[in-house]
Amino acid sequence: MNMLSMLGDSPGEVKAPRTNEALCKRLVMAKIQLDRLEQDGSCKDLSALSAARIEFALASRSLADALIAQETSEEYSLS
Repeated sequence: MNMLSMLGDSPGEVKAPRTNEALCKRLVMAKIQLDRLEQDGSCKDLSALSAARIEFALASRSLADALIAQETSEEYSLS
């Protein structure tokens, strides 16, 4: 499911703001880099692999934090 294009209850309303788009792109790029390094059997650069794993973890966490903050702010605005 594409969270960036989920429609809300009223026309034109978007549940996930476009500000998360950069975080989504960061996560996708980190995943692509990690997959490329993991699939390269001849890759001997363990520091690059470790850095790619760390970037993927950080990107995942950043997106999750943003989504949690968004959900929390939506809950407060409804109260």
